[in-house]
Amino acid sequence: MKKFLITAVITSLIGGAALAQTNVVSSANVVGYNQITIPSNQYVLVSLGFDVADNTISNLFGSLPVGSSAYLWDTQTQAYKSFTKATRGGWNAFGTNRITAGTGAFAKLPANIATNIYFSGDVPTAGTSIIYQVNGYALVAYPYPVDMAFTNTTLAKNSSIGDSISIWSNGWTVYTKATRGGWGAGSNAVLKVGQAFFYKSTNTASRGEIKPYTIN
Repeated sequence: MKKFLITAVITSLIGGAALAQTNVVSSANVVGYNQITIPSNQYVLVSLGFDVADNTISNLFGSLPVGSSAYLWDTQTQAYKSFTKATRGGWNAFGTNRITAGTGAFAKLPANIATNIYFSGDVPTAGTSIIYQVNGYALVAYPYPVDMAFTNTTLAKNSSIGDSISIWSNGWTVYTKATRGGWGAGSNAVLKVGQAFFYKSTNTASRGEIKPYTIN
């Protein structure tokens, strides 16, 4: 079976189509990749939008230099779990931790080093992908490799007054649903490919995000 490669540029175009709900991807087996830039000595919040056989920290962050760190969020303790790449050999036992679709992680490089990482895999074909919100903070992501207006997500549509999202770009921007009418300035928020965010809620629930494209 042929595999069709979606590059980072084309993925971006697909994202724009998804916002308009008009995207169609040809072929039943599509492979895509996304480039994420990690500046020196900064935190970058990333997510995985593809089906990947090996979604461990060791594989996804294997190219990062010694001294790099990864931070996962524990919804039970409401605290970060941090891991450091101590040697060229890898992340040791910490590297078995996984980043799954609908979740995210922070990556951080040492000072005076900047690099790119590439996430690649099959474009998801499942009609619905589950995102889990919790009573408290959950580190989540849109589970498909397209840009998506936050208010078009199931997560936003099923939100309650008082829920909030926190989007990272070398600092936090927080949007709160203050009224039944909507999210105020958060209505303009767009979730980018490869971008994770925090969602805060007062209840625990699963939200089924619907695939925003058609694969023929």
